[in-house]
Amino acid sequence: MNISEVSFDSGGQRCAATLYRPASAAGPLACVVMGHGVTLTRRDGIPDYATRLAESGFAVLAFDYRHFGDSEGQPRHWVSIRRQLEDWRAAVAFARQLDGVEPSRVALWGMSLGGAHALTTAANDASVAAVIALAPLTDGLAFMLMPTPPATIARIMLRATREAISRRPCPMPIAGAPGEFAALDAPEALSGFERLTAGGDWSNQFNPSQLFLTGFYRPVRRAASITMPALLQLAEHDAVVPLPAIEKTAARAPKAELLRYPTDHFGCFWPEHLDQVAADQLRFLERHLGS
Repeated sequence: MNISEVSFDSGGQRCAATLYRPASAAGPLACVVMGHGVTLTRRDGIPDYATRLAESGFAVLAFDYRHFGDSEGQPRHWVSIRRQLEDWRAAVAFARQLDGVEPSRVALWGMSLGGAHALTTAANDASVAAVIALAPLTDGLAFMLMPTPPATIARIMLRATREAISRRPCPMPIAGAPGEFAALDAPEALSGFERLTAGGDWSNQFNPSQLFLTGFYRPVRRAASITMPALLQLAEHDAVVPLPAIEKTAARAPKAELLRYPTDHFGCFWPEHLDQVAADQLRFLERHLGS
């Protein structure tokens, strides 16, 4: 395959991306736009999926959100749902104008928070050909109501309030062991982030002021507007995102399929599950986009 580094504009800033193309392909290509979960980049596990897609005849555009990875944006490590959705729209628009890509066959692929963004982008853009959401966060309110020690909640809210009022970064850990001060303290959270980003420059921090808005971010409520084929892949032992919300989203989206896997939130990237998860994605895309 051919792999190149490209970029596109989002909100006046540069988003870095990697473009994967099949070594040889006849006619315009279908393209899959790929975005990751919170604080992660296009280099963290995504290449394992992107290369499989490209080897099967799809173009792939994997991008970094602003404030993360190789993309522009200050302060660093700032998680903004609004900005990340803007980045998704810009990435889709960029993919549609790529040479050799058929604009009507652009699909979306997102994992975790990126899965939520992929579903939301699809709900807002009926021209999207298909969408894959892997272990997606489909209900921010249900996520905020997941069991968390009251002392941890108080510390998080204090940190987020301080940052929002001062308008100066007050970073905190994104992941920690159960009971530790972190936004995610599920059993697999810290080890999953560390294993997935081993050898990279991932930093266990983010700016928390936008946490106030997470409870209002509910892709499950837009599920009926996801009218294109949708594949939701649920990790049965996932303690990071609420599973009933994924099931509700799949039930409400008119053309959704729900597949289940015996793994935790990050298990889709580990060798014992990767082949099966990727094979299911390829079969889904080939059915709905062709090869």
